[in-house]
Amino acid sequence: MTLQVTPLDEPLGAMVQGWEPATALSADDEAVIRDGLHQHAVLVFRGHDQPSDEQLVRLAETFGELVKGSEWFGDIAPKPEILRVNNLLDDDGVPQGTGASDPLECHSDISYVGTVGKESFFEAVEIPTIDPPKTYFCSQYDAFDRLAPAMVERLRTLRAHHSITNYAAGGRRTPREGDDFRDDFQAKRERNRNLGLSRPDIPEADHPVVLQHPDTGRDILYVSRGITRRIIGLPKDESDDLLKQLATHSTDSAYVYAHEWQVGDLVIFDTLGTLHRRDAWNPAERRVMRQMSTLWTPPANGAAG
Repeated sequence: MTLQVTPLDEPLGAMVQGWEPATALSADDEAVIRDGLHQHAVLVFRGHDQPSDEQLVRLAETFGELVKGSEWFGDIAPKPEILRVNNLLDDDGVPQGTGASDPLECHSDISYVGTVGKESFFEAVEIPTIDPPKTYFCSQYDAFDRLAPAMVERLRTLRAHHSITNYAAGGRRTPREGDDFRDDFQAKRERNRNLGLSRPDIPEADHPVVLQHPDTGRDILYVSRGITRRIIGLPKDESDDLLKQLATHSTDSAYVYAHEWQVGDLVIFDTLGTLHRRDAWNPAERRVMRQMSTLWTPPANGAAG
């Protein structure tokens, strides 16, 4: 196959054409994708045949070990590496995958565990016909580079606490009755216990506020409005103020790419080096996505070394 990478006329991102899901990537193909990802942070694959679950997993495994995302979310999926991101219910009325059609705040995938997401793969199987939600990406490389030197010096000494609690409720601190993310987890855990399966509880983790990317060597601002709950060691008011300041800085609209999905789009993005969020949509409309992430364990001091 011959892959063509064309930069988008956006703050970040590039279009990739020529991918053939039925054909394994060559070393040259892999290098083109890696180089494109390092340069543009977000790659949009379009115009290819829809891949099978096996073909998607084969592509993603080229880039590293995959998190078994369906297990974290108590989902029973044909491929544990593929997390079903949709608003569908199973026969018992329990949400499949992540569930919900609420908006999601900016986040970095899998930042809430000790071994975090490195690259993410997100594919559109079905999208709503009316007002389909966009996904918004911003570069945490650029966010770091735009910080004042004094702020950089301060942030290098700090660590932050990440938690997914209440996140599926649009980042609300007090979820609405009946759609608490923890309630969804409880329903899934009960179902899985009845099936003789076990799943981890809602995870939490602490990470340096500044990370060095293990591939690019560049520094990243590693906090998000959606999942970072507090700066460790700071009084609550000071922590809240700093996180709000950093979130506003990172998501400045001048530095955001808004992706308008087409059915079949596969977006590969540097989940360490970006944040992303989504719009809400009409819950009566189906939205079915497949998501995977590779894994990386950050060092305690933030340096990739």
